[in-house]
Amino acid sequence: MSQHQINNIEGEAYDFNRVQSLKLNNFRSYDILDCTFEGCSVVLLGPNGSGKTNILESLSLLSPGRGLRRAPFEQFRNFKGPSEWGINAKVLSNNSFYKISTGIPAGRIKGREVRINDKKVFASKSLPEIISVSWLTPSMDQIFVESPSSRRKFLDTMCSSLFNNHASLIKSYEKLMRERNILLQENKFDIDWLDTLETQMSQDGVNIGLNRLSLINGLNTKLDNDKNPVWPKAFLKIEGTIEDKLSSNDTDSVRDFFRENLFDNRKKDFFSGRTTFGVHKSDLLVSDRNKGIYANQCSTGEQKSLLIGLILTHLNLVADRSNRYPILLLDEVVAHLDQLRRAALFEQIIETKAQVFMTGTEADLFSGIKDFSEIFSVGMGRLTKIN
Repeated sequence: MSQHQINNIEGEAYDFNRVQSLKLNNFRSYDILDCTFEGCSVVLLGPNGSGKTNILESLSLLSPGRGLRRAPFEQFRNFKGPSEWGINAKVLSNNSFYKISTGIPAGRIKGREVRINDKKVFASKSLPEIISVSWLTPSMDQIFVESPSSRRKFLDTMCSSLFNNHASLIKSYEKLMRERNILLQENKFDIDWLDTLETQMSQDGVNIGLNRLSLINGLNTKLDNDKNPVWPKAFLKIEGTIEDKLSSNDTDSVRDFFRENLFDNRKKDFFSGRTTFGVHKSDLLVSDRNKGIYANQCSTGEQKSLLIGLILTHLNLVADRSNRYPILLLDEVVAHLDQLRRAALFEQIIETKAQVFMTGTEADLFSGIKDFSEIFSVGMGRLTKIN
């Protein structure tokens, strides 16, 4: 086994998600791509616009949702080709190999199709049982100063890596909320049906809140115990009525409180055209512990470092809770770090042995991890291995 060929080894304390092969068909800038990986971390090098991020995006679609760009599914196709597109990956998980396929086949009208070992499955339910994928991209650099919805999506993405049911809960909750809004706007106050929708919404909403609180408590505990001085130490808090109630009340009483508020707000929601109360209104607040200020008051560089430290802490929390290291996607992250923090990042990646996919334009930036990773040149719709 070569120095950078790090697969699952007998006696390891953790299981590791590994992408062993990736095939793209008519996806973004790729007509056809077929590549294999040894199981260690991967560096993708190439100029801007060469297709590096497209590869990370395809990997992010091995998890529920719309991927790291959150793009509509119809935008994933290569516009020089037909309307269908596809991703096929061979994944090592739980000491077994799985074939994960996703895309829009010919004739499909809505959503993407997901198959595991050639069997159709629901993405939100089945994918988290096999693979967990986290990511950090340049578009997330402004997350602390953007709207609460951006931070809430980030929070729920982290939860989905930790709780297999979280993506399904979010999908169910949002579907119930849409049905409730439509029913109210049609001015058909079917009491029994509204009662049913609101009861189910309150059940899903409380479970979402419980998952969020468990994640935040776990992250804060790990951050408390983190002795690494390189990354700013974050403190996290959820600002939300339901999460606040769950912190000091039993779940049954909070579920009743949730349902009663939905009932009381029917008239208000009818006039506003939306549901004005619920876990879809919560926000994630992040502060720098050492400075005692919120992240949105920190400099741009400090915000990036807070975010990287948080992502790495989350990686280790997921491993501790699930006994499995997720796959981590870092898009153009290394280029923005000074030498000290770049070395610290590589050291943590090497220590965890997680499979991390990184992109960059300059090979010299990855000299500290080249002996522990595969390096590919990306361009002209191809990947060429260079180490």
